Amino acid sequence: MAKRAFFRFSVCISGLSLLSACATPGPQAAFAPSPPLSEQALKGATVQALNADFGQPALRRVDGQAQVWLYHSSSCGLNVFIYPDAHGVPRVAAAVADNGMDPQSCMQSLARPVAAAALERSASS
Repeated sequence: MAKRAFFRFSVCISGLSLLSACATPGPQAAFAPSPPLSEQALKGATVQALNADFGQPALRRVDGQAQVWLYHSSSCGLNVFIYPDAHGVPRVAAAVADNGMDPQSCMQSLARPVAAAALERSASS
């Protein structure tokens, strides 16, 4: 009788451990770095970092090796100029706000909330 109880207990523990391995992970706290809030901090960023910080641009224009990405917020538009570096990696060369606003204020209006960035990243994983 004791062997039978031990066997049932072992089967239950094994089954629970197998089920827990199949469980989907719960939401994890996202510690996304804050986006650059100055033109100097943005210079040299890769297009992957730019996408992570501001999402997809409203418009992309390609002129030879140069790219211009346009981001819009309710208060401004930000033109981001991208050129390949010495190794051919596209990097931000400059950022200019289109309505005379300083780029720092414009970038603050474009910064996505950390939760939105985390949800977008987990959905693409």
